[in-house]
Amino acid sequence: MKALDFMTGAGSALPDIEQIQGYERAWLELDLPVSGRVTLVRALSGGAYGIYEGTKEPGADIVEPNRTLGADHRSKGENISSFLLAELGVVDRKIARTLIGEKNPFTFRHFAPYVFTEETNMMGEWSPIRISAQSGETFDKNVLKFIVTGLDDSAMQTTRSVDAQKTANLGKIELIDDMITTAEEELERRWPDSADLEGQLERISTTVEGLQQAMTERQALLDGMRRERRSKVEAANEAMERRSDISVTLDRFALLDAVYDSDVTRLEALEEGGAALLAGARRICPVCGADPAHQQHEHGFGEIEVTQAATRAEIAKIRLERSDLRKAMASLEAEREGLHRRGERLVSEVEALEADIAEAKPAEASSRLAYEELDRTRHEVRKGIAHLRYVEGLRARRARLAAFRPTSVPRGSVTAGIGGVVGHELASTIQSVLHAWYFPGLPTVAFDPGTHDILINGKNRRANGKGVRALMNAAFKIGVMLYCRSKALPHPGIVALDSPLLSYRDSLSRHGAPGADEKQVAESGLNAHFYRFLLDNADKAQFVVIENDAPPFDLGDAARVTTFVGSEGSGGRRGFFPA
Repeated sequence: MKALDFMTGAGSALPDIEQIQGYERAWLELDLPVSGRVTLVRALSGGAYGIYEGTKEPGADIVEPNRTLGADHRSKGENISSFLLAELGVVDRKIARTLIGEKNPFTFRHFAPYVFTEETNMMGEWSPIRISAQSGETFDKNVLKFIVTGLDDSAMQTTRSVDAQKTANLGKIELIDDMITTAEEELERRWPDSADLEGQLERISTTVEGLQQAMTERQALLDGMRRERRSKVEAANEAMERRSDISVTLDRFALLDAVYDSDVTRLEALEEGGAALLAGARRICPVCGADPAHQQHEHGFGEIEVTQAATRAEIAKIRLERSDLRKAMASLEAEREGLHRRGERLVSEVEALEADIAEAKPAEASSRLAYEELDRTRHEVRKGIAHLRYVEGLRARRARLAAFRPTSVPRGSVTAGIGGVVGHELASTIQSVLHAWYFPGLPTVAFDPGTHDILINGKNRRANGKGVRALMNAAFKIGVMLYCRSKALPHPGIVALDSPLLSYRDSLSRHGAPGADEKQVAESGLNAHFYRFLLDNADKAQFVVIENDAPPFDLGDAARVTTFVGSEGSGGRRGFFPA
């Protein structure tokens, strides 16, 4: 922001920061209404400006510029201020700086606060019209008057007469009377019992608090039953899965038991066959007829006896293993039966809980509906109270105007700034900006002729938090630009804003934690409407927004988003262009 200001006539040097080391010149390319595209160049140490026709790329071979412009608007010859103002058709305009008619030339530096708004000024408590701490309130007001009316103070010689003051005051009273009439009609139409709005709000708030307590208790009861139901359902599922696993295991054990039975049957047959063979082992040899005492060959009877003994041992082993198997099967059967009973009990308990939940749901739903209805009613009552206070503020203002007594001032003094219809129209334009951003409550904006600042629902802008003040400042600067466009008045067509969305800062920001009004803005989604509004009005001006947070959505081809990642970052610009 300081670099943009520096390149359009600022007298102060650029900050001597580390990143500026190694640079000699600053370059700025402008599209102008008369000269077309030009490129300005200026030494970082200050001094005059060089101007090139068309685009001049930094880093190219340095050649003599087509023209040279002085930096001081008071210098002889052409200077940067007169050059830029001539492009806007503004020549030799005078602005009164005091009430006795002393004047200063209007320069482009007086446009600067409406073009470049730094972070400090963005959130400042002073009026958005302030040009500098030294410029003076009268001068600042008259500059705004020239910008939004096109009328300077060249012809001014004396201040308004007493009659003129009375006429102006009567005009204000008439305007206030119209505003009061309109506001009272709306109050009667929407809030016919406005005298009891405070009492209604108190009664509704008390009822809402009771409903909140009941709703919290009912919700807690429902949540507890749902957690218990979920726990029992999970336990029932685990029991069913375990029972299913046991059934599969028992089926496999049954197959193993059948194998054991088959093995025992086979081994018993083998053992019986061996016994039969041994039974005939001591008979007369059927081959040679020899008596058993004279037989010399055993014919394998010893092996049969060994086999028979091994068979009996194997049968005993299998029967022992089968006994263990059947004990295990009996234990699993008992466990399966227990799981079956547990599962049935859990299912029954789940069904009972579901019945309890179904019974409790209508009560919780009815409490919630009643709360929402009361909350809507409370919101409407609050709007009525705000409108009532707005009406009271208008009445108080009307009383002050009625008590006005014109004062005689020295001949040659002036009344600074704007008021009346122009102030009202400007406030209406600023209000349309805030409404387009969906500023919470869609406030009524009025122009304060005393401070030349805006009032939000009768509340001074200074009474808000930093973030809300920044938003209102941004709306003011954009509103001035839109007002000039609607009236075909000169405006540079650039609005550069540093941190207008300060309300979206976190609680650890160097600007402190956001206040309640700023949190309300941050929670309203205003930032998205802010950027959509800029996109919708991109044909009226070039907007430059400097923010810590990226836009909440892709701005598309109509905008260019540059991310500065710092000296240690990656994936974006680190800062200045490479030297």
